Amino acid sequence: MVDDTTTRCLKCGFEATGINQWNSVDAPPLGALTQCPECGSTDIYTRS
Repeated sequence: MVDDTTTRCLKCGFEATGINQWNSVDAPPLGALTQCPECGSTDIYTRS
């Protein structure tokens, strides 16, 4: 199965297809958040 989801950081503009290029950070009580590998922001936008 191909993951064609595009995720973009709203802070620095980093963009990648698929979630494998992104970091993850645990932020209780929210749980795991996707984190930009370039700037560390968790302010991201995902679209299919």
